[in-house]
Amino acid sequence: MLAVGGRVWCRSGDRDTRSPRRADASRKASKARARKRAESPVRRAATVVTSDVAETRADASTDDAFSLGCPHFDTCSGCSTSTNLDDFPELRRAREYFARSHDAAFDCATGDVRGWRTRARLAARTVPDEDAAGGEKLALGLFARGSHDLVEIPGCVVQHPRLNDAAALIASACERAGIRAYDETTGEGELRYVQLTAVGADGRADLDPDAAVQVALVWNSPAPTTAAGPMTAPRAIALALKLWNSNSADSPGDIEPPNGVRVHSVWINWNDAPGNKITGPHWTHLKGERFVWARHGTADVCFTPGSFVQANATAFDAALARIRSFVFQGAAVSELYAGAGPIGLSIAATMGDEEEDEGSVRCVEVVGAAAETFEQSKSKLPESVRQRVSMAISRAEDACRDAVRDADVVIVDPPRMGLDPRTLAALTGGEAPAAEAEGAAPAMADGQPEAPVVTEKKPMTRAAKRRARKKKRAKAAKALIADAKAPEEPKPSQPMVKFPAPPSRLSRLIYLSCGFAAFQRDCDALVKSGEWRLTHAEGFNFFPGSDHVETLAVFDREETGAAFWEG
Repeated sequence: MLAVGGRVWCRSGDRDTRSPRRADASRKASKARARKRAESPVRRAATVVTSDVAETRADASTDDAFSLGCPHFDTCSGCSTSTNLDDFPELRRAREYFARSHDAAFDCATGDVRGWRTRARLAARTVPDEDAAGGEKLALGLFARGSHDLVEIPGCVVQHPRLNDAAALIASACERAGIRAYDETTGEGELRYVQLTAVGADGRADLDPDAAVQVALVWNSPAPTTAAGPMTAPRAIALALKLWNSNSADSPGDIEPPNGVRVHSVWINWNDAPGNKITGPHWTHLKGERFVWARHGTADVCFTPGSFVQANATAFDAALARIRSFVFQGAAVSELYAGAGPIGLSIAATMGDEEEDEGSVRCVEVVGAAAETFEQSKSKLPESVRQRVSMAISRAEDACRDAVRDADVVIVDPPRMGLDPRTLAALTGGEAPAAEAEGAAPAMADGQPEAPVVTEKKPMTRAAKRRARKKKRAKAAKALIADAKAPEEPKPSQPMVKFPAPPSRLSRLIYLSCGFAAFQRDCDALVKSGEWRLTHAEGFNFFPGSDHVETLAVFDREETGAAFWEG
């Protein structure tokens, strides 16, 4: 078991083998299994030592600490499994891989499975109003499985309770203001999505049942010019003011906030682009505090709505604690794919004065907006540490040579696709395509930071699938005819670059992966290169209810590394 932030995390590899694992139709057998689970020390610890947030949801009670018990599971597409959340297909594949390829066990830590999500994106669409015969209303929620019909999820058990309260507040405010939901077929309407972020006392929303909520309204409108400002969308401003005024609710027409939920701040994201993009690149801050602060380890980390944030703060903190334990004192650390920099900043916060600790942290991130929040976070560090902490705005593939050359420890936290080819080559001394012309750094629009575009995957209807297949076959037939008519021409080969072997100074690589298939590929390449050996691996269940495992792996140099596997 792993204790982090006042909680007990149970590793699935440590489960009491006497605990039953399969549901049964018999009520008598179900009760018997519940009694056995209560008697299991691991199950008991996970049930009793939970966050205040999870305990505030009385309607989500269940006799199994690793079951959702969500009223929306049958229709909502947000979760793929509702039972045995500490034993899911990708975790089993991971265990098989490590046992087969590295002769090692692979444990995975699972914390609270309810109330863990501190950031959520909900769609705004028009649905039938059950309270008005033949009427319609704007509703917030997720899409039903296998369709693009909205499902309201007021009792979602994985979300922080305050996010559900904030969604109810926004829906009520939209009704009073007559806000129209976005229509995907016509491109008309006003509110497309909302992004809700819980903001807790002392930077720990996951431990604060009374957390405030940062609200970002995704508005179906082009970004205003600097001269006109946000007043080009007066109805968006009116909605934002209604939400903000709910904090006091002492004037006629003010909305009484559900369960006293407090709005931390209000932002607008401007997105009038057709297609599936959830957010656009332009943000406007309207009300409340500009920044959200989260506590990771002993570091205070700053975020805006456009920053990437791990939705499961407790799970992420558990992973950070393990990462810090693998960074030795005085190490020069380079972090690639850093985002807002919570990993590097949490390491920097543990560094001592330069006289006793010569360590340094250099983060690399491609999104230009990260520089603003990183500098805010850096200002919270002791003055003696600040000068040894920096961020470079660059693609990892362009900065990988320097990152490898000037570091004792390299940390990578790549997107789901894994390491880019040049970074992998820099770590292995292999070959990779020559770098493309480096583009300009991400822009700042209207004084507001640019955020990465987030794309929502829509399920296709049967008719759409048939049309897509027909179009694909027609395209393939045309290509075959064109190939038959045209003479063959040699295809130009892409120039390759041979990277030197990483210097002997670099002694450790720490890899936090959010895509296990990509990690397998990268892990095999690192070990096969002869430069690295895998010395530790473990998993974290960042998204209970989904088929996803976050993998933390440590690689040491082949000539110096010594295998050490910890439970």
